[in-house]
Amino acid sequence: MLRNRQLWIGILGTALFLGLFFWRTDLGDMADKLTEANYWWFAPAIAVWFLSAWFRSLRWHYLLRPIGNLSTRTLYPVVIIGYMANNLLPARTGELVRAYIMDKRHGLSIMATLGTIAVERLFDGLVLVVFLIAVGAFVGLSQELGILAAAMSATFVAVLALFLFAASSQERTERWLARLLRFLPARAQEKGSKWAGSFVAGLGALQSPWHIAAVLITSVVAWALEATMYFMVGVSFDLGEAFPIFMMVAAAANLAITLPSTSGGIGPFEFFAKETLDFVGVSRGTAGAYAVALHALLLLPVVAAGLVFLWVINLSLGEALRRPAQPKLAPDAGLEGEGSE
Repeated sequence: MLRNRQLWIGILGTALFLGLFFWRTDLGDMADKLTEANYWWFAPAIAVWFLSAWFRSLRWHYLLRPIGNLSTRTLYPVVIIGYMANNLLPARTGELVRAYIMDKRHGLSIMATLGTIAVERLFDGLVLVVFLIAVGAFVGLSQELGILAAAMSATFVAVLALFLFAASSQERTERWLARLLRFLPARAQEKGSKWAGSFVAGLGALQSPWHIAAVLITSVVAWALEATMYFMVGVSFDLGEAFPIFMMVAAAANLAITLPSTSGGIGPFEFFAKETLDFVGVSRGTAGAYAVALHALLLLPVVAAGLVFLWVINLSLGEALRRPAQPKLAPDAGLEGEGSE
């Protein structure tokens, strides 16, 4: 029932934003711009995105260090597979797929792995908010973008504070968890405490200033490269906008996909990418064509590469999506653990 509810909420979100997208777009002009684009830029743009994914894999390497020392080369296919699953399935199922693969192939705790992925998403959000606010300080922000920036800033700062608090002291975190769970039945308290403790193990990288710096730097590089891809697609549509504008497009479109939608963020991504360009003076038809083409480039090649990597590691999509009955816990549900290569 819950899954069905989430699915329908996502469908409604996608329908709403796609409706707004098409309502506020000159469809005839959009079709013309799609036929006039210089598609030779698409291949190098895709290559730049896959380079950005390598830096995301490097970031994950640093985040996993407290629980398992895995190389960037080992993690890269898993990252691509996760993005592939997110593009195909609703509710960011790709994060669960990544955690399951790490459990199956490397013996890492599912809950601890999800903790590292949560830190990834946190730093993604923080970097994108900084991009949006920094560029917006010079070119301004529309009402929609202003609301998005304010809401996301408050959310990610609050989550960062919570994660730092949880990672700073295992004993203190356990005491707070005990207080929060004391109203549950004894069995639920025990299981919830173990799962939460294992999740906190995945926040272990936040104990090290060096690891935090490494995660922040790789996050900035990854998103700068993705913004470069957006810029290259912009060149193919002859948008004539400077690189910082595409940093703002990347920030707005990717922050927007936290809103309810179906797989791949379809709907919110197109709407906010188009509205951002519309705000800086790009015609609605051209902005709409750009948003549609850009999102297709972000979805289709990644799905194809993810399926290839699944085949390479001898894992079917159905098997990857099959969740174990109970998440595997980190050793002693503490902040330290070990993983095998």
